[in-house]
Amino acid sequence: METDRRDDAAGRGALRAEEDREAEDPTGEPAGAEAGGGAEAGGDGAAADVSAGNGAGADHGDADGDANRGAEVTEGPVTGPADPAAGGRKDLPARPGSDLLPSPDGGPPVPLAPGWQRPQPGPDPGPYGPKPYLPGPYAWVPPPGPRNGSGIAALILGVIGAVLSFTLLLSPLAVILGGLAIGFGIVTLRRVRRGEARNRGSGLSGIWLGGVAAVVGIGMSILLVVLAVDLFAPVSPETDSAVEAGETIAYDDGLEVTLHAEPTPGGYLDVWVRVENRTGELATLANSEVTAYPIGSDGGNLEQESGHGLPLTLADDRVAVATYRFVLDEGPGEVEFEVSPGGPYEYAYWWKDLDGRTDERPA
Repeated sequence: METDRRDDAAGRGALRAEEDREAEDPTGEPAGAEAGGGAEAGGDGAAADVSAGNGAGADHGDADGDANRGAEVTEGPVTGPADPAAGGRKDLPARPGSDLLPSPDGGPPVPLAPGWQRPQPGPDPGPYGPKPYLPGPYAWVPPPGPRNGSGIAALILGVIGAVLSFTLLLSPLAVILGGLAIGFGIVTLRRVRRGEARNRGSGLSGIWLGGVAAVVGIGMSILLVVLAVDLFAPVSPETDSAVEAGETIAYDDGLEVTLHAEPTPGGYLDVWVRVENRTGELATLANSEVTAYPIGSDGGNLEQESGHGLPLTLADDRVAVATYRFVLDEGPGEVEFEVSPGGPYEYAYWWKDLDGRTDERPA
């Protein structure tokens, strides 16, 4: 861009210098021609000498005037020895530091444009010109630090898994945490081998603790499954037939259940369920249930007015009693009871004759 502006200024300066030159010498003859004519007249005779002297003075005056006019334009010595090819005068480049620029076509120097400053010398831009600075697309990123996260994770998971492995209910979770600790520990050792991590001790600790958590957790999980199966395995009564109210039904593990039922004034039927634990261990009676329904009737179960169920557990050689009250509809003759002590115990059946008959109901 600076080169283009310089060429434009030089062209305008050359055009102005050419117009001034034509205005000063309408004939277009160089000053050197007049000087030559004077010299030729001087060689003819004495009269010619005087004329030559006068002509020479005039020519010198013209030459001085041209020099002065050139000085006014260039504000310094800008002419050199005569050059026949250039018409008797040779223009020199402007002095460094002046307010003129050399003409690109050999003419007089060109003044600087208003507001334009001479470019300062700088390094050689090379054959292809100056190369602009272009910022990079990405900023500098420092090199990553050691990747110790996997070792820390292995150590934490190993510690938690080892603690939970000795608890019965959370032992399955300990197995999972132990496996994760072993996996993170192996990843840590590989990174240490490649120089990407520095916590080899944490990785080894995670592997060892994860192994302990996995082994102990597996053993405790097996024990938990065995106890769960033994705890919630169904326990059947010794008889599948219904017995008369007041009799006792024993279960296979030694639990004994007895049902009593008596009608009360007001149209109610009170029922007592007595449970005695003779199993030799703690008995689970959670979710005990008693249902009463008339025999031979399609009216559904009797509505339960109130009830107080069995406890959740019953210690060995202990007795628990549950009480229920049902609403009698139109005085049914016989009522059958379906009783589940709760937990793993299956249903047992009793019947009650409300008409006063004591004949045993057939199975």
